[in-house]
Amino acid sequence: MMDYRFDAIVIGSGVSGTSAAYALNEAGKKVAIIEEREWGGTCVLRGCDPKKVLAGAMEAHNFSERLRGKGIKQVAEIDWKDLQDFKRSFVEPVPESRLEGFQEAKIETFKGSAAFLDAHTVQVGADTLAAEDIIIATGARPSIPDIEGNEIFLTSDDFLDLETLPKRIAFVGGGYIAFEFAAIAHAAGSEVHLIHHNSRPLKGFDEDHVAMLVSSLKSDGVHFHFDTDVERLTRKESGILLSAENLTLEVDAVFATAGRKPNIERLNLEKAGIKTNRHGIIVNQSLEASPHVLAVGDVAITPGLPLTPVDSFEADFAVSYILGKKQEIHYPAIPSVVFSSPKLAEIGLTAREAMQEKDRYHVNEIDMKNWYTYRRTNEYLSHAKIITEKGTEKIVGASFINEEADVMINYVVLLMKAGLTLADLDSVIFAYPSQASDLPSLR
Repeated sequence: MMDYRFDAIVIGSGVSGTSAAYALNEAGKKVAIIEEREWGGTCVLRGCDPKKVLAGAMEAHNFSERLRGKGIKQVAEIDWKDLQDFKRSFVEPVPESRLEGFQEAKIETFKGSAAFLDAHTVQVGADTLAAEDIIIATGARPSIPDIEGNEIFLTSDDFLDLETLPKRIAFVGGGYIAFEFAAIAHAAGSEVHLIHHNSRPLKGFDEDHVAMLVSSLKSDGVHFHFDTDVERLTRKESGILLSAENLTLEVDAVFATAGRKPNIERLNLEKAGIKTNRHGIIVNQSLEASPHVLAVGDVAITPGLPLTPVDSFEADFAVSYILGKKQEIHYPAIPSVVFSSPKLAEIGLTAREAMQEKDRYHVNEIDMKNWYTYRRTNEYLSHAKIITEKGTEKIVGASFINEEADVMINYVVLLMKAGLTLADLDSVIFAYPSQASDLPSLR
């Protein structure tokens, strides 16, 4: 048993934890970082990064399918094993390289579960670590529905590491993970079912664009089952029987994609005077869970979305706070993207919210499917909603659905940050033809 003393302790080595540890170290603080699982965290090991590798193959497949007979003779077929091997080339080096990076920076590393002894002290195995300040960045994990046979459920972690792709797959949930994985699995050749407990999936996104996405995926062959509560899973010789009041379905794999739960159970947070609920750690407007203990990322209950860039933003704020910049956190407009096919992206004020204040805001809807940018790649669905403030014409929100929605929403991020209007772009010369050159036409 050893006792250690640090200036700061970071619990969790994901994006926010790693960012905070390095920043505090560079500021001259003596820092320790604790990790229970592999070094690197969710995003780079079992989240957004490996998902985007799989999505890249989906995009190539769908791109070739749209252009078949228009210069492309054969649709690109996804080889799941080769794709997983490619994905592992990104993922497998991460834990070792992350650990080496900490060691080279003289950040002390501890492997194991952290448990608070008091507001300044945590225990990791037989070791006791004390510090003036502590950052909790333990993230979240897939939530498993509480139903009969729920031990049969697989999770997003499992999907991203499948050796072989099941022929028949069900995703239980209606969030972005379910839609993204459904699109990937379908492009790779699986029969795909998406099951959601009500009729409104992707709740945070524009209703019209969600309906367009559902319709598009349906036409591609994805099966949707809305207003369906799964009651029971049963393993049979021929597969897995999924039972609901209005549905009986046999598949080869069922994935729980109905949200995530915070990693807080083993932290003994009550010893540090920290309050929680089922959504995570309760923090104030400075991300403090208690004096000298801050929580960031997916484990914390904040106005920020559970997204990697937001985690980094909160980590930067927490570091500044510890270094003496005592203030409240203020979030910029946060873009959110569903990396399905087509993609769905949104930022800021929604069209529904804007329509409730028609005297303040204007909603412009643009059907772009006949624009050259989208016709040349045979996209049959491309639509945008741009929300502007009346009088100033500044953009306060936007939603896109097309294969370039992630690119378009990032252009809008910059316009909103700079306070520019679409009319201001008339004096800008963009490379043509490109998505950027379409921007002035969105008004």
